[in-house]
Amino acid sequence: MLPSTTIDEVMSPYPYSIEIDAHLTTARSMLTQFRIRHLPVRDGDKWVGVVTEQSLDMAQSLGVDLSVSSNVRIRDLCRHNAYSVAPGAPLAHVLRDMAERSLDSVLVVKDGKLLGIFTATDALKRYADVLGGK
Repeated sequence: MLPSTTIDEVMSPYPYSIEIDAHLTTARSMLTQFRIRHLPVRDGDKWVGVVTEQSLDMAQSLGVDLSVSSNVRIRDLCRHNAYSVAPGAPLAHVLRDMAERSLDSVLVVKDGKLLGIFTATDALKRYADVLGGK
């Protein structure tokens, strides 16, 4: 990985996503089925946030009813104002922003279209590659 690496070179392309008014059980099912930890959230044609496995677990531990019969929706638990960047953004800049803002994910968006996602786990994998780990 070179200093000139851009985010689109290391992102996970074509991530799954979820609508803001979807039920939390749908998010939990998707996270489990696809073995992922982050779901970008859209409100129509806008990318408005991210819901994570961690946020669902925390809500459940605090007593939020995540059952099918509850009225709780993604909008109630997602992290709003997701950080997004253009596909050509320098990876070093994105990593610095993630660290300064204590973010665990970045959406890669071009012309309103979600192209990919980059997470803290992805960053750790890339760092291990640089250090020569398998």
